[in-house]
Amino acid sequence: MSKEVVQMVIGRAVTEPAFRKQLFTNPERALKNYDLTQEEIAALKTINAEHLENFVGGLDERISKGKIVL
Repeated sequence: MSKEVVQMVIGRAVTEPAFRKQLFTNPERALKNYDLTQEEIAALKTINAEHLENFVGGLDERISKGKIVL
């Protein structure tokens, strides 16, 4: 399992709205250029889109206020 690659995918999903949308609408295409096992792909597919969007929205709000609290 490549923890670093999984983290890279999640980080990209958090910072790039177009990639995030593709990850949830067409995960096979979004993940095709990453060296992931089938288990890692399956795990990434289980990420709840609404929860991630809420996290990103909250993060954006904290950053815009200059308060980065994770």
